[in-house]
Amino acid sequence: MKRPNVRQNIRITMAAFIILFSILALFLIYSTAVYGETWFATPYNPRINAVKDVGNAGNIYDRMGRTLAYTDGVRQYADDYDTRLAVAHVVGDQAGNVLGAETTFAKYIYGFDENVLEKLSSAFSGAAKQGNDITLTIDAQVSRDIYRNMDYNGAVVVMNYKTGEVLASVSNPSFDAENLEEGGESRYVNRATMGRYPPGSTMKILTAAAAVEAGIDFSYTCTGQEMVDGQRITCPKEGGHGEVTLQTAFEKSCNTYFGVLAGKLSSSKLTSWANRLQFNTEFNFSDLTLYKSVFESSNSAGDMAWAAIGQYNDLITPMHNCMIAAAVANDGKMLEPKLLKSVSNSAYRPDVNVIAQMEADTAAVLREYMRLTVAEGTGTSAQIDGFSVCGKTGTAEYTEEGEIKNHSWFVGFIDDDAHPLAVSVILEGAGYGSAHAAPLARQALVSALEAGY
Repeated sequence: MKRPNVRQNIRITMAAFIILFSILALFLIYSTAVYGETWFATPYNPRINAVKDVGNAGNIYDRMGRTLAYTDGVRQYADDYDTRLAVAHVVGDQAGNVLGAETTFAKYIYGFDENVLEKLSSAFSGAAKQGNDITLTIDAQVSRDIYRNMDYNGAVVVMNYKTGEVLASVSNPSFDAENLEEGGESRYVNRATMGRYPPGSTMKILTAAAAVEAGIDFSYTCTGQEMVDGQRITCPKEGGHGEVTLQTAFEKSCNTYFGVLAGKLSSSKLTSWANRLQFNTEFNFSDLTLYKSVFESSNSAGDMAWAAIGQYNDLITPMHNCMIAAAVANDGKMLEPKLLKSVSNSAYRPDVNVIAQMEADTAAVLREYMRLTVAEGTGTSAQIDGFSVCGKTGTAEYTEEGEIKNHSWFVGFIDDDAHPLAVSVILEGAGYGSAHAAPLARQALVSALEAGY
């Protein structure tokens, strides 16, 4: 009987162990590099919680130098009540109820961004860590103006489409960081980044982009309804829109045209474009946590007809919808949203990161479609004298306790390099986008313009 080669078996086992250990080590290094910032910036991190009471936290300012958070014995926030509520989800709170700047940028605010020499010096001296002041990209005054004009729950985002800087990100209902006993749990939900809503007709930006790039355009007579694979697609306009092309169907927000268009594009092309514009993508942004938007494909032509108009199983956050509108304005380049502008005693500079792109020619066509939508289509209530406002309204149906209701959407931008402002508005259960979201978008843009942006 042949004796087993013990030494050879040991060598094989050791080699396998070394390979597995190496794979694990590489995975840990990769995970730390990719997710380390996210793991650190969590309210459950005990290292952060351990130092939050020492009173050495840096201040938080808006881009104009207004104080949004500071320490005077205890952590305090903006003096004006409406301002505190307007910026609450961006700034956060000391208890970590929301993932705002207090947590996301804790490594700066609480002095964890030391280099090796600074860490050794602190360890030997026993000195407490001294936090850095940070400046955010938001404008507190613009945010407050928006908050005061919100008559419904929802969110408003205003962004610089050339840099990705978020000038305002307002979620309603909000909370008072100085009185956390007030209100219910829903106030902690940041609807701008966590709220996922059916996009309604704002999805027609994506569908139109797919059609433009594919060279698909046709004339069609809208009678107000169309049967697609046994499903009835309807338009809100009684009697229909009559003769329409891709441009006029977009301008008038004709559902039946886009339902038919979906069949000409195919499920795979629509899904490809959704993925191209970052649907079904995990967003790992440095400055904020953004929930994944959803686009589902189907073998049913009727389902895809509804998907093309944002009423199948599509879901999107207001921040992501603003990023899509901003991409159209920015020659097709979608930028990563930024909230951190600077850190005191640091060379920190925000990067401009392109995360997705459509053809510049396609974006140019969409800009014209969106300009006409505001000039003479469903978005006229977003017009601003002296400025070229481009946009898309959306009325997204949903069911609540057996009753059909409508979320009110508007996404758009000012087509002017001197005022590169993009906006996204969602108002929960408010009704038509043209009647509610579009006027609020106008107010938000006017406020930003008056502030000098």
